[in-house]
Amino acid sequence: MDGLAAHQRLSRLAPMTVLLALLLSTGSTWLLTLDRWTKLDESYSHGFLLLAVSIWLSIQTWQRERPVTGFYPLWLAPLLLGMLGYVVGDLLGIQALRQVVLVPLILAALAVLWGWRQLVPFLIPVGVLFFTIPVWDFISWPLQLITTSVNQVLLGLYGVEFEVEGVFVYLIGIGAFEIAHGCSGLRYLLVGMTLSALYGHLNLRLWSSRIMLFTTGVAFALMANWIRVFIIILAGYLTDMETSLIEDHDAFGWWVFAGTLVPLFFIARAIEGRAAEQESAQPASRPEPKGNDRWATAITALLPIGMVLAFSGGHAQVETRMQTYAFDPLPSETWAPLFQRELEGWQPRFKGTDRSLQKTYFLKDEDLELGSARPTSFVGLYTYNPQRGGHEAVMYGNRLYDRGAWLPEMTFNVDTGDGISWQGLTLRQRASDKHLYLAYSYYVESFWETNEVRAKLAQLLGVFNARSDGSLMVVALHCGDCDGQTKVRELAATVRPRLQEAVDAFNSSKGG
Repeated sequence: MDGLAAHQRLSRLAPMTVLLALLLSTGSTWLLTLDRWTKLDESYSHGFLLLAVSIWLSIQTWQRERPVTGFYPLWLAPLLLGMLGYVVGDLLGIQALRQVVLVPLILAALAVLWGWRQLVPFLIPVGVLFFTIPVWDFISWPLQLITTSVNQVLLGLYGVEFEVEGVFVYLIGIGAFEIAHGCSGLRYLLVGMTLSALYGHLNLRLWSSRIMLFTTGVAFALMANWIRVFIIILAGYLTDMETSLIEDHDAFGWWVFAGTLVPLFFIARAIEGRAAEQESAQPASRPEPKGNDRWATAITALLPIGMVLAFSGGHAQVETRMQTYAFDPLPSETWAPLFQRELEGWQPRFKGTDRSLQKTYFLKDEDLELGSARPTSFVGLYTYNPQRGGHEAVMYGNRLYDRGAWLPEMTFNVDTGDGISWQGLTLRQRASDKHLYLAYSYYVESFWETNEVRAKLAQLLGVFNARSDGSLMVVALHCGDCDGQTKVRELAATVRPRLQEAVDAFNSSKGG
């Protein structure tokens, strides 16, 4: 009797001990994840609510299932693989690699104690946490392209005159829309997947029914965003960009998403009423404990702590004092500095840099017609070395321009020499007809990228060249009625080699 009571106590304490060990070994990454949940205008603001739901459902499932602790050593393989991924991400300073394994580590650790059969009822209660982990941004770019392609078809069917370039939709003679990160539909997709998974767990018995509902929920979430973007672009076309939907696109999007939940609910009820779902489930036999449960608890608890202590570096904790690049990127013979860090009210916003440069210039000795504006330019360089949690070239809060004050009108290619191309962008100030011409690129671990997602992925490629830095380089021009695209191309070709040399020298000085 004493042995049975001891085993029952261990069955209760073992999972809590293992989860505590995982929390201790991955706590710094969880703290970074919790910080992302506090950003209410991001895709992960549902994190705290879903964490509470996950804990409640897990406790409820445990009370119903009463899993018996044993030792299932085959599951040590995925646990070791997950810990290896975490340690590699820590050593290389790749936050996304550490975050992507957080939830799989929990499931693998529980599988070592319970085996697959007893783990299955916990897959959804624990697994839904994966929808709160901030790694989903990597699919934002494909979602942007899909949304652009769908709206290209819809706008064509409606007879709208437009052109598409990348993720920009140009309404001929009216204006332009950028299918930006926030227009990818990622937020609706995550919420749609979460609601579908939870409904399936609470109301559906068969996994085939749950998968069917989940797939339907994904489709409706994507359609909600496509409809939202189409209506906003169409309203801009019909009102000459005067519609309030452009400013209120977030609130409008949630109303559209809520509308798609109505048919999804009816479909869920129909799936729930299928004959197969109405059949009584056969009570599952309680499995006998397999292996030594004490060894299972000890190994599963000590393994993550031991690996993190033995192999984890302090890379993610590196802090450096913010410094300023001390050089002039433009030739002093033709450009003179202005004592300001913005250009016509525009300025990039990049926080937590390790070294930066922001300089504004005016063109000297320019023969100007009476009343013409003197050309002015801006050069910005924002470097993170090393890139780490909260200090990355591509992260929340870093913005090339304020979307509330500036509208993108056109993109163009910028040849900066040596086979390196930057992205060109024309911006128009919302409050006036003032235009700026930008050329920019990310320089991540020796790779050049003009797209945020690819710049993020370049962190992985940098593993092979021992660099861990990331920078954004940008040059901007305001020149009245001049040929802005040509002029900014000339500026970028002049500035790019000097900026690249400065970043490479900074990296070398840090031993990169």
